[in-house]
Amino acid sequence: MNTPLRQKRSESGEALVLTIAVIGLAIIVTAAAFLLAARTGQDTERVASAKVDIATREDTLMRAILQETATGMLPSNGLTGPSLDWTTIMTTAVNQVKATTYVDPSEAAKLLGPGVIPANMGDPDDGSSSLSIFTGYQQEVPYGGTTGVANLVTAYNPNVEPPELVWVSNASISATNAATNPLQFFLGSQVSATGSTNAALSPSGRWGTVPYPNIRFGLMRPGDPMVARRVWWRIPVKYQTKLQTIEQTAGTDPNVTRYPGMLANYVLSVYEIPSQLPITGNANIQLGLNQDGSSWGNTSLTGGQPVQITGSIYGDSVQLNGGTYSGGISSRNQVNVLGSSSVAGEAFTDNTYNNLGVREQMDRTRMSGGNPVSAGVSVAGDNGKVMLVPVALGSAFYLPSPNATPTAWDLYSLPYYHCRIRITISGTNSTLNYQNGTPNTLDPTAGAITVQIRYLPDTAQLPDAVFGVSDAAFGPPLVYAQVSNANNSGSPGALTNQANGTPVNFLLYTSTATGSSDTNVLEIDLLQMYRTLGLTDPNLTPASCYSIYIQCPASQNPNNPNPQNLGIVIKDADDLTGSALLGNTSPGPFTNGLSILSTQRIYLAGGAIQQTGLPGSGFNTVPWPNPPDPNNPPYPATSIYAPDVRYGITNLMPTINVIGQVTVSQATPGGTPVYPLSFSTGAGNTITGTGNSYKLNAVSKPRSLPPINRLSLLFTVEKERTN
Repeated sequence: MNTPLRQKRSESGEALVLTIAVIGLAIIVTAAAFLLAARTGQDTERVASAKVDIATREDTLMRAILQETATGMLPSNGLTGPSLDWTTIMTTAVNQVKATTYVDPSEAAKLLGPGVIPANMGDPDDGSSSLSIFTGYQQEVPYGGTTGVANLVTAYNPNVEPPELVWVSNASISATNAATNPLQFFLGSQVSATGSTNAALSPSGRWGTVPYPNIRFGLMRPGDPMVARRVWWRIPVKYQTKLQTIEQTAGTDPNVTRYPGMLANYVLSVYEIPSQLPITGNANIQLGLNQDGSSWGNTSLTGGQPVQITGSIYGDSVQLNGGTYSGGISSRNQVNVLGSSSVAGEAFTDNTYNNLGVREQMDRTRMSGGNPVSAGVSVAGDNGKVMLVPVALGSAFYLPSPNATPTAWDLYSLPYYHCRIRITISGTNSTLNYQNGTPNTLDPTAGAITVQIRYLPDTAQLPDAVFGVSDAAFGPPLVYAQVSNANNSGSPGALTNQANGTPVNFLLYTSTATGSSDTNVLEIDLLQMYRTLGLTDPNLTPASCYSIYIQCPASQNPNNPNPQNLGIVIKDADDLTGSALLGNTSPGPFTNGLSILSTQRIYLAGGAIQQTGLPGSGFNTVPWPNPPDPNNPPYPATSIYAPDVRYGITNLMPTINVIGQVTVSQATPGGTPVYPLSFSTGAGNTITGTGNSYKLNAVSKPRSLPPINRLSLLFTVEKERTN
């Protein structure tokens, strides 16, 4: 009988098959997991790399925009060139740094060599697709932080953005143009439309008090109050591209982009800063030493210390020759440490403070101690997102515009147009008026001079107005002259009103009395001039002619080979409060301050002792007996700008006491260092000796500023933080 038998199952074989299956499945799962992890890792790396790339690109782009805004919004040659609109500024900045393109593959191949796989997963493989930064950047109009000007982007966010300014209309600018032109926007934006009802603002509302920005450049300490106005724009930046990965191309969502587009808002600010520091120099200035070699010592001390400085110091370039300073020292170009110094609590012995690594370590140590980010010694170029631009440098500060009709920039930037009294001297020659104290009446050419005075009272009393006024707004001049000393032998040097033939008591054409190298000078009795012109009556023109311009142009003095040598003596300017002039019954004509701008050398001489140079001969030495405004300083706010300022017109050595601020300038900044605390006698000798003192401090209130100031524009850019 045949009996079919079932083949015996191999249990070991079944186990083997099961084991192989499990292992295979594990391999597949593991491989899938590795592939998924690799893909996820690649995506993560791509996003991380892209974020780093975006941050770098944004930083580079904003530096370029800052640079192009600072150079593009101002006239190309400082006076006559056109300012640029946002379209040109943005396009130039983008093209300069190639912000819309990836790395050129051919350039990358040359740089990396053959067979090298770049680690930047944010860039495409072939560089064929361009980046978008902000929609239509070639027609970009950032959000301007000023009401009254049209904005084409999202609204103001008061939670994270600076305070808005207001638009103030003027015939020289247009709100329509200001939407696309940053210069016009800047010129028309003010803290307030008026300061008449707010003592914390300047009279026109141009300036208020704003905190100094949190930047390393230590013009001031971050957060410290600064008299300025901050004009700003919000610039939205969003890097993205339509280049897609292979996986995304095959997917169902065609709008997924390879680049993670994240909107970032940046705030570009322009701080307009009038000169207010104890020492400001658009020049190469020497700190710590006087011209006679004497040291300033510890300037942070009070009491009997000759040099006392409260606040920071700025110079275009700075040579630091030792000393102790409570505030910081900053420069647009260089701070050269020549001697051991203590600045804002930090020690500086040489220039290694600015070496890479040393600088960062000092910053780290400073901030770890809870101190602000600004360095004790700093240069604007240390931070790529900061630019400081002086307005009207060198000789341009003293001159009117060469344009037949001044532009809006001319009326804003040139102090000439902010002067309400304009004095022009003509018809002079080089013959000395006085010799050994005796008038020269023998030479028929000696004493020839013509003086034209034009004045335009500012009935609105806005000495801080953004725009000045052109010559066309002034009426015909008053003309005073002397043919020669010989023709006026009864009172040589006294000028005569050409309209009625009567002599005047406020103009005297004389000479210095130094005994050597004397020069002709026009003596102006300041208060007598105001009285004669009818500018002292508070019921008629109260404090309305607060600025004086004096020039002796070569074109109007053809017989004088050196018209620049003719000097101006400011006489009887000790008391500017009105006490001596009006018997203390009125605060006088200078409640809005007084500024004098001259292309000529100025000699300061007090009333009846102007010839002696003895103590008491000075300028603005009497404090207010009854301050007309509690926001005014103890003395009338004054400023004098001239190529050279001397004390007295003799060779006598006076004792001087300087209170306030010192500003120096050079025709070409960066030349031979100048000594900001070295002053001269009438003979040009450096004033030395004991008893001289310098008590310098910063201006802290807008109404403490004189009518005319040197201006600087501080450009900064920062990322807007929403948390």
